Amino acid sequence: MNIILINDHGKPLKLTYRGALSYHEGNAYWGCALAYRMLQLAGKFLSREQTWERQNLRITSGHPGPGVRDTIEYVTGCVSNGRYELTCKTTEPRCVGKMDYRWKVDDGTQCVDLKLAEDIVPKAFLKLLDRINHNGAQKSEQEALESLKQSMTDKIWRLDLEDAFPDTKLIRID
Repeated sequence: MNIILINDHGKPLKLTYRGALSYHEGNAYWGCALAYRMLQLAGKFLSREQTWERQNLRITSGHPGPGVRDTIEYVTGCVSNGRYELTCKTTEPRCVGKMDYRWKVDDGTQCVDLKLAEDIVPKAFLKLLDRINHNGAQKSEQEALESLKQSMTDKIWRLDLEDAFPDTKLIRID
């Protein structure tokens, strides 16, 4: 199922990946897919007793990319409401080689700690990102980047959520 169910002040919302892409309006579709899948799993954990509520959420992200950030905002509203913290050391809102594919989604009573499986993002992608970010992109590099993004996007959609984020933990907050 490619719908995220979440409440906004008690009002149920059905949010789609297509909606996340439209909200983003950019070319960071890999980041949108990644964040959407991460939030699908977080919602699964946080909605066990009742549907999770947007206004209760706080998110910590190690990924500074615009597709990730915009999808988190689309689903949770955390960015615009000051409940989003970035742990990556960059000041630039874009993908960088030294980002962390880890998130914490906290609803005030429990926290889901999610980390992307190691084999989803190839080292070639991170090296290419850094090279492009520092030197600009040649046409061949831009084409290679797009190919890698598409491959990772396809993979994140093929995998079961538990395989994409294998070390996910639910932590009760006292």
